[in-house]
Amino acid sequence: MRRWAIACGVLLIGSGGEAAPLPVGEAASGDELGRDAPLLLAQQVGVDEEPTSRAGEEPTAPGEEPAPPAGEEPTPPGQPAPAGGSGEPGAGGADEPGGKAPGEPATPQPEQPAASVQAAAKPAVSYGAGFHVRALFLHPWFMDLFLDEMTPLNSMAFGGEFIRRKGNFDLIGSIDFGFYSPTDGNYLGNGKDPREKTDYVQFRDLNLLAFAVHFIWHHGFTEWLSLVYGAGVGLGIVLGDIYRISNDSARCNVDNAGDENQCFPRGMDPARRDEFLAANGGTKAQDSPETPHLFKEEDVWPVVPIVHLLVGLNFKISDQFSVRVDGGWRGVTFYMGATGHYFF
Repeated sequence: MRRWAIACGVLLIGSGGEAAPLPVGEAASGDELGRDAPLLLAQQVGVDEEPTSRAGEEPTAPGEEPAPPAGEEPTPPGQPAPAGGSGEPGAGGADEPGGKAPGEPATPQPEQPAASVQAAAKPAVSYGAGFHVRALFLHPWFMDLFLDEMTPLNSMAFGGEFIRRKGNFDLIGSIDFGFYSPTDGNYLGNGKDPREKTDYVQFRDLNLLAFAVHFIWHHGFTEWLSLVYGAGVGLGIVLGDIYRISNDSARCNVDNAGDENQCFPRGMDPARRDEFLAANGGTKAQDSPETPHLFKEEDVWPVVPIVHLLVGLNFKISDQFSVRVDGGWRGVTFYMGATGHYFF
């Protein structure tokens, strides 16, 4: 009977009923139990079930948190519950496969390459603009491959460039204007008879406007110095004219064919050459060693291919400015030049 009274008191406290629990040590009478039984049953059916208390523990009052099980320290407010020994799947306790015992250091995970490091490994692309100046020269030792007599070319060219640089490779588009008029003088083709085929040639503003694309590679020696080498292709528009007149066959021979003061057109005074040429203009059909006439050469190509071969050094002044000094073959001449590039 005493156990029944204690159980009824616990039910009244857990359900929030109005009946007060019996004092410990006092037994409830049969009339009281009979009178309160319907009320207790109704309250028990109308409320949610509460977890029963463990044996030997005091019941939990309304509004209070249940006490931790025996042998465990209570968790301070605001701190997560300890993971070890929780019995939860994946809690990582000592009983779990792969779990760590308390106090055992965690195994460090291998570091993975960051995406930023991979991105930095790719060479950056930069763009710039430049201006070049070149000295042009065509020495007779080279022209001996095509002509027995000729005059040298010593001139210059200048132009602009647009550059795309990625790593050690430059892709360059350029526009160039060059002065390609050699010195006026006598010309004779290889294997030709100097008495019949020696001509006096006059160049009138023979220039070349060229457009080209260049492919240049860098081989670095230091942070600021690199070897550059590459090639380019393009087209050149020929500007200006070439005129020529036949020299006197009675005056020209193998020994003097290159001397315009000894080998010159018939009837001309070398001291008054310009006056004679202006007064004796004509056509190619009219010109001969006996009847000299200055005529315009029509066999000049209006457009010529450009082949550019170069090697040189590149000096990095700063991240935005560099200077390239190079030389090689361009068009129909050798050259030496310098180019300054500014990168945006």
